[in-house]
Amino acid sequence: MQHLSYDFPFQTTRWTLVSRSRGDDASAKAALSELCEAYYEPVVVFLRREGRGDDAARELAHGFFAGLLEGGALRNAEEKRGRFRSYLLGALKHFLADQRDHAMAAKRGGGVDHLQVDADASTSAPGLQIVDSSMAAPDADFDRQWAISLLDSALRDLESEMSAEGKSAMFALLKPWLTGDADAASQASIADTLGMSADAVKQSVLRLRKRFRALVKKRIADTVEGEAQAEEELQHLMSALRR
Repeated sequence: MQHLSYDFPFQTTRWTLVSRSRGDDASAKAALSELCEAYYEPVVVFLRREGRGDDAARELAHGFFAGLLEGGALRNAEEKRGRFRSYLLGALKHFLADQRDHAMAAKRGGGVDHLQVDADASTSAPGLQIVDSSMAAPDADFDRQWAISLLDSALRDLESEMSAEGKSAMFALLKPWLTGDADAASQASIADTLGMSADAVKQSVLRLRKRFRALVKKRIADTVEGEAQAEEELQHLMSALRR
């Protein structure tokens, strides 16, 4: 994969803003809220992969993020935690462990002895669980949905930039070359539609691809510490999409 240099400074990111903030700082709250929104679908996918239905997974995800937003846990996070993706997944597992502990405590409090035959402590489903080794682990599903969500966010960023430049129609026609749409119209046809030469359309596609990669890296950089971690996270994203 071609490595492009970053065209933005590594200064205060949304993640570092959250981790360094204290109290009720408005910009930190906005950054935290945006981060949580970006990771909502990966969390839901993780919960579904553990055996929960969609409604139950979404309800539990809402409870998890509400606790983070209201409890201020992320605002007290240490800077060395680095990758927000890894931190959030660890926080989710801790949250689920607490949920299981509360559920077990409630059962014990009922004065009834319960025997659970379940070798997999990561699921809330009762009874003996038969694991299909051909299926991806919940962590892998979380990472793949994280990668898909991040690419989608970067694509929306690019669409907003093009719209601000008055190029919404052009973006709509050239977008298939960013998303790999096999049914995309030929560039020659698009050139006729836009009143451009075929070479100008080709160059526009190349510029869009370059800007899209830069925006993907910007999204990644907002959730890590430093350029080295950002490059590692980009490689992890590409790996997650191949699973």
